[in-house]
Amino acid sequence: MLPANPIKRTLYRAITSLISSFAAILLSIYQSTLEFIIEGEDHLRILRTLRKNHIVAIWHTFVDGAVFCLHHRNLCIYSDHPRTKEYEQSVTHFVREIGLKTLRALGFDVLDASLGKQSAGIMNFIKKIQTGTPALIAPDGPSGPIYEAKPGVIYMAAKANSCIVPIGVGFSRRIVSSNWDDLSFPLPFSRVAFVVGEPIIPTSDLSEDSLAKQAKELEDTLDRLCFRANEILYGKKI
Repeated sequence: MLPANPIKRTLYRAITSLISSFAAILLSIYQSTLEFIIEGEDHLRILRTLRKNHIVAIWHTFVDGAVFCLHHRNLCIYSDHPRTKEYEQSVTHFVREIGLKTLRALGFDVLDASLGKQSAGIMNFIKKIQTGTPALIAPDGPSGPIYEAKPGVIYMAAKANSCIVPIGVGFSRRIVSSNWDDLSFPLPFSRVAFVVGEPIIPTSDLSEDSLAKQAKELEDTLDRLCFRANEILYGKKI
């Protein structure tokens, strides 16, 4: 929620814009220290060539790390927050505003669902994908359980006439937060492996059982791709 006072509102916007611009520069420098190893990128190239709607799916653990590799692909990120006055007046909300502006500065298209009704936000997100804007989604977000894909991503993909591109991620060296999702960041000068899987096309059956089954298949695929990413970094275990 922006401050009601026009002077404070202008100051709020100026401060968050300034900090986010500085953050984007620092992240670009940070990114230049990382070595990226990408396997299966042809899957994304073919989808772009065919102008096929697609949603990139990555576990929440690696979302921030994925920003370094995917920022130039014009992906749309869906963002929302608790609809409470306490949250909107908190420091967390201020930091969120800086984060969203930083993502935009890095080239992402951010759909801020908090500016309207939550149901409208989801529908607008689906419409954006339908018009050809690729999206980035964490199937186990926004609050877990960790590494458990929710049916929502399958439903959105089906409604948007879109396929899902699962991507497994691995970092050779990283720091891990204490959040529910073990949010991880690659350390400077580390290697980052991205394994792009084959596109998954949702079935037309949107029943609860079918969505749950397809979500479990996506979950298994993401786990397999993450194991492959670690094989690239560390080699196969005997």
